[in-house]
Amino acid sequence: MEIKGIDVSAWQGKIDWKTAADYGMGFAILRITEAGNVVDSQFENNLAGCNKYNIPVGVYKYSYAMTIAEIQREARKVVNTLNGRRIQFPVFLDLEYNNQRSLGSESIHKMADAFREIVEAAGYKFAIYCNVDWYENVICSHLKKYDFWIARYPANDDGWLQERLRPDFGVGWQYSSKAKIPGISGTVDRNVFYKDYSEEIEKKEETTVNKLQEHTKLGDYYANNGGTKPYLEKKSNAYLDDFTKNAGDKNYTKFARDVNNWNQPGCQGQPWCAVYQFWKLVKVFGLTKALQIMGGGFYNCQSVTRHAKQKGTWHSTPKKGALIIFRNGSHIGSVNSYDATYVYTNEGNTSSAPGVVANGGACRNKKYKLTDSAIDGYVWIDYGTTEDQKSTETAVQLSKVPKWVGMVNTAELNVRSWPGKENPTIKKYPYLAQHNLIDVCDTIKAADGSTWYYVRIVNKYYGFVAARYITRV
Repeated sequence: MEIKGIDVSAWQGKIDWKTAADYGMGFAILRITEAGNVVDSQFENNLAGCNKYNIPVGVYKYSYAMTIAEIQREARKVVNTLNGRRIQFPVFLDLEYNNQRSLGSESIHKMADAFREIVEAAGYKFAIYCNVDWYENVICSHLKKYDFWIARYPANDDGWLQERLRPDFGVGWQYSSKAKIPGISGTVDRNVFYKDYSEEIEKKEETTVNKLQEHTKLGDYYANNGGTKPYLEKKSNAYLDDFTKNAGDKNYTKFARDVNNWNQPGCQGQPWCAVYQFWKLVKVFGLTKALQIMGGGFYNCQSVTRHAKQKGTWHSTPKKGALIIFRNGSHIGSVNSYDATYVYTNEGNTSSAPGVVANGGACRNKKYKLTDSAIDGYVWIDYGTTEDQKSTETAVQLSKVPKWVGMVNTAELNVRSWPGKENPTIKKYPYLAQHNLIDVCDTIKAADGSTWYYVRIVNKYYGFVAARYITRV
């Protein structure tokens, strides 16, 4: 299968997309931002034209970043510009800036990962654009697991595909920079892709509906669809699974118990609005994705807000299934639906009384005006991505009994909320310093097969550290 298309920017000026579509256009990849991290002056026109004439769209970002912080700003600008709008092809990170090359492969790997995390957290597919030289001599093996769009065209480029130069790697090939296309003045880049992302989008949307429905139904169940018998918090650890027995005001819930059993800080006996939202996300997606959405400080609404802003998933407008944050991070819920006037929510540790009730002791479905000043914003969630290991993640039982003492053998060691460097650090003790001592309680494998230790820090905090950075003493 081969699909032919183009990539364009402000250099092509205003394009007659009807004429281009009539000529035959399998896709268009649009430059979204340019130097200075400002939006390409023709991006909105190009996106509107492609959408009007049903041309599948991707976007690319030529990166000028020299640090992780800079590339994160570039990624956030991309996702904020897209603002949740649907595109069929990926967000391509364009790696060709010669100054970046001097940073070395490992630094480029870390920067690309930082860009990818923000793009994927916003619900978009990530891929990389580069030329053959970069792919073979700069890109490390770790990055080559992602989709690549490869540039290679001849010195005598005449706009036509020259088979002898076709790369034997990548899912797409930019084979000319001097093609002529009706509807476009001057020349334009011409491409062929071997992967139809439009088909993937259709499958993903079907999954999205299913996951979103699962999340909504789970919330409705514990709110009893707004009925008279919602789930009530308990005065002790007794009858945690019953909706109404042992009701009290001591903040004991089944949700905190389960989260504790998943080797996370469930914070039993403490306000539980955020733990309830985290619990629902784990049930729908699995522990890894839930942590990626809410961060290692998922039990603290302000921490969730900071994490979302860092990841580029924070928005001022609602979306079905999003988290909703209230009153400077004092309370959290999730969005069941919304209309032109109201947003309808599912919340834990609230009551049926109107307005924000941050310690009401029950699961409830509520509604607020979209203009309510108590609403801080929303954390958008991509319901199209599922975790294959959902059932096994929540079933893992790790010992909290110390087995031996270990010492940190590196300058600084992150303490993760789950094994794997893709997971956030724990809020209470995010990193250890060289020569710090910890109690090693158990061993577990990360998704990539690496060995991690489940550890206790200063006799009270639990988290996961990469085993290779711990020496037994």
